Amino acid sequence: MSVLQYNFRSVVLKMETRMVVTIPSIPDARRYQIRSEAKKKGIKEITEPVNTIENTYPAGIKFPTLYLCHGGSGDCMSYLTNTNVARYANDRMLMTVCVDLEESFGSDMVYGKKYFTYLTEEVPALVQCLFPSSPKREDNFITGFSMGAHAALKAALRCPEKYAAVWAMSGAKDMVKMRKMALDMGFSEGDPEFWAFGSRVPEEMYGSENDLLFLAEELAKSGRPRPKIITSCGTLDYGIDLCRQMHEHLNKCGLENTFYEIEGHIHDFEYADAMLKRAIYEELPIVFPSFPA
Repeated sequence: MSVLQYNFRSVVLKMETRMVVTIPSIPDARRYQIRSEAKKKGIKEITEPVNTIENTYPAGIKFPTLYLCHGGSGDCMSYLTNTNVARYANDRMLMTVCVDLEESFGSDMVYGKKYFTYLTEEVPALVQCLFPSSPKREDNFITGFSMGAHAALKAALRCPEKYAAVWAMSGAKDMVKMRKMALDMGFSEGDPEFWAFGSRVPEEMYGSENDLLFLAEELAKSGRPRPKIITSCGTLDYGIDLCRQMHEHLNKCGLENTFYEIEGHIHDFEYADAMLKRAIYEELPIVFPSFPA
């Protein structure tokens, strides 16, 4: 696979920033695909594809793409440093895009930068312009861990035309209850939630563009497309009860969704890696790109 760190000046953020993009190795991914199909069919003797310039670098190929939102205190290197997501994506001929979101919760921050606009508008436009990323809705997915889970689900609920599926790992919660929990855990009111959401009165977040409960209700009432929604949490995670409540709320709204409780896991990258592996190999509706004639 190729791993590219792209530094650029963002029009939306009005500053220099960066993203990390992984692009699959076509020979490796095709070999994985052939072996997987052979295993399913019980075929033991496998004929490896012959690699040529033409089928290694086919003109015009476009890859399905997974956008990754990092957790609090993380950055665009968090997933590559702490998980095997690039290897999983390479097998499935899937591009990944990791961006820096600071402590924004993927929000157009009240006291900060417009990270929601950046994540959902500028980044996809740039990626589809400069890299071999498919612009089709069915080929675009978004996920996130912890703070990034909030960002990912918010993006999918507010912009359902852009994503075929979303996986929120341990972070899709009632933010009012989450903020109160954070204060009980010793975080101060000057921490990221205040800068992102802009109110010292937690209840004022209800009904806002950052309220996942409200956004789920609005999408359910609309005629807009509904992405595949998956949420998950470890059973030893401090936020497990709030993640369960989010699943129940999605059901109550009438939004089809899947919730996984992962036995024995806490809020860490071992859990996130396991979820990314399941997402890429099993749950996301990834279709291998077709090769131009």
